[in-house]
Amino acid sequence: AEVLMQGGGANDVSGNGASSATVAAAGVKAGGPVLQHAPALERDLPDKCPECGSDDIVEDWKQGNLVCRDCGLVLQGHLVDIGSEWRTFTNEEPGADPNRVGGPANPLLESGPTTKIRDERAAAGLNRAQNRNAISASDRYLLDAFSRINRIAEHYSISQRVRDRTDEIFKRYYDHLTLRSDGSRTRQLKEDETEEIIAACLSIAFRNEGAPRTLKEICALTRVTEQKIGARVKLIDQGVDGVKQANLHNSADFVARFSSRLGLPRELLNATTYVYDHAREKQGVYGRQPKSIIAACLFIVCQLGSAEFRRSAKEIGKVTGVAEVTVRVTYRTIHPHLKSILPPEFEPQVALEALPPA
Repeated sequence: AEVLMQGGGANDVSGNGASSATVAAAGVKAGGPVLQHAPALERDLPDKCPECGSDDIVEDWKQGNLVCRDCGLVLQGHLVDIGSEWRTFTNEEPGADPNRVGGPANPLLESGPTTKIRDERAAAGLNRAQNRNAISASDRYLLDAFSRINRIAEHYSISQRVRDRTDEIFKRYYDHLTLRSDGSRTRQLKEDETEEIIAACLSIAFRNEGAPRTLKEICALTRVTEQKIGARVKLIDQGVDGVKQANLHNSADFVARFSSRLGLPRELLNATTYVYDHAREKQGVYGRQPKSIIAACLFIVCQLGSAEFRRSAKEIGKVTGVAEVTVRVTYRTIHPHLKSILPPEFEPQVALEALPPA
């Protein structure tokens, strides 16, 4: 460590080979500041055990104790470690990747880890100055976007895997839009554009992690319209390699969630899944939105079940996020195929002829 002492004058004396005493004397005469080395930190530790006289003394770094290995006497306690505060944040052996305290490096950022000042009100100016000098403009933008994603995830209890996947997709699409070949950025994204990208990345991350959500559910999370989310999802699919969203061929997740909200038993849940899997490829049904087909299948199974589990098209539409008229229109397209799509083990409580007409 170097200490700045008042009383020296020349600013270039540290490089002329003079001794520290000479430099200090010259500085005092000139009346300017002088750089002197601070004394090294030392601890007064005993060499022998006062109890048994043994010199086999070890220091317990974890507990901060000085212990005699022969008799077990604790010679001193609460010792302060005066060594460097080096840590490692990898799964490697200690010392393989040392970092000087601070948090772990974020692989999605271009800058390294920085020190966070906890008392932001009292040190707002220091935080602003540090962010300007230590963090690039692109990293400041990414940190803000990641913070928004984290707030949404915490508010709606979204899993850490989905959060991390959303951050990764956002960073890759941001690079696709703005990164030049020389490493510089072409522009900063606008506020509305950022919100759309966050919503689209969430939608893709949910499906990639096997927990798909409808566009209406993503709209409720982010306050971005379904049209803008869908359009941005297509742009991300086309522009970024390896981020292709999974196709929704497995209806189990949607059917299970919708059935739970409607209070349906396992028997009707399984029947709805079977009806959906066999109805979506039928003529007139193929090409419709999956959640519209699922809503119509739920309506069919509920009408064929016992009276206590019957739900109206309005109730089903409210749970699935599909308009009541869409549920009825999709039901009409499925109605002609009813006999061929019902599961063989399913026992309807109502005759097929008693169902509402197509």
